[in-house]
Amino acid sequence: MKDINDFNPDFIDRESDINHNICLDPELEDIEPEEEEIIIEPFDPALIQVDTRPMTIDLVLSRIEHDELDLAPDFQRYAGIWTKVAKSRLIESILLRIPLPAFYMDATDEDRWLVIDGLQRLTTLKQFVFNRELTLKGLEFLTPLEGKTYEELPRHYQRRIRETLLTVYLIEKNTPPEVKFTIFRRINRGGLPLSPQELRHAMNPGKAPIFLAKLAEFPEFKQATGVRDWRKKRMIDREFVLRFLAFTLNHYKDYHVKSLDIFLNQAMVDINQMDEAEMTGLEGKFRQAMVAAFALFDKYAFRKRDKGNIEKKNSLNKALFETWSFCLGQLNKTEIETLKNRRQYLVELFIHLMDSDENFQGAISQGTSTASKVRYRFNTIEQLIQDVLS
Repeated sequence: MKDINDFNPDFIDRESDINHNICLDPELEDIEPEEEEIIIEPFDPALIQVDTRPMTIDLVLSRIEHDELDLAPDFQRYAGIWTKVAKSRLIESILLRIPLPAFYMDATDEDRWLVIDGLQRLTTLKQFVFNRELTLKGLEFLTPLEGKTYEELPRHYQRRIRETLLTVYLIEKNTPPEVKFTIFRRINRGGLPLSPQELRHAMNPGKAPIFLAKLAEFPEFKQATGVRDWRKKRMIDREFVLRFLAFTLNHYKDYHVKSLDIFLNQAMVDINQMDEAEMTGLEGKFRQAMVAAFALFDKYAFRKRDKGNIEKKNSLNKALFETWSFCLGQLNKTEIETLKNRRQYLVELFIHLMDSDENFQGAISQGTSTASKVRYRFNTIEQLIQDVLS
């Protein structure tokens, strides 16, 4: 048996460190990286409303039992990211009285908290204590408990689990969305932090996450982007979809927000309030944009082009995706057919634009979320399309 002083709780309890190689997907190289967004107009720190609430595991499990904790938000980690050994060692760390990292929850709805950080740990406790579907495996210190279920633990171990004190941070309901997003982003700085889109899904459960997932599965979208498998991309596919929806719902000329994160989050809020007819209309525009993009650009859709290396397939560019998809989604069927008939001319104009307009290059390459760059690239592509149509 190992010396307890050699025990490393980080291996067990930090969800961001489990299965960290999930982000080593070679296809991620096919998406052009973006600079981390900087908030130009900081918010008032007084708006941060976080309540620190010590709670026993028994109290937390009671909330789970009464469906007062949302353990299945769409943004959370892929199923099975924790192995049976990792889950067992979490239970072992509790039994060894090793403090667990804090839990973060969105308490906008007092009757049903959203778990922002700590889902895997809470799910493990639910599986072990309530569902009785986890048997302990791969323990390092309490090896006599190997193979046991919760029911088979001695009573003092069962009591120890339920009486363990947790630190729970509750983001209160009066906290503005942009402040809440910043808090969530700040707390997810570990080895595998939540992506911005995962955070947006955490903050906006309901119709929006389901709608984004649906559109991201469209074969037209996968064909136009040229990405074979988005499964390990940390919801980047849904972020692409959301960018199209956000600019379709809120015109780029009205883009005056402090950050793109706020703009995209507001779009999810708006989608959650839509009726089926509105969502069907958006779905049609999205499908049209994807079909048109592939018909016009083939495998080069939403990618930079340059005359000096015409055959090179560059990385997928988010700024080009939101710009081209929005513009194509606004056209009628006659205009789309005209563009297809003049496809070669359209491609030549776009390549010339990429080679000759440094401002456009900057608008899709660096600091792409500033209002001036957003308006410039959208105006430019709109004008290019009109030149082809005229």
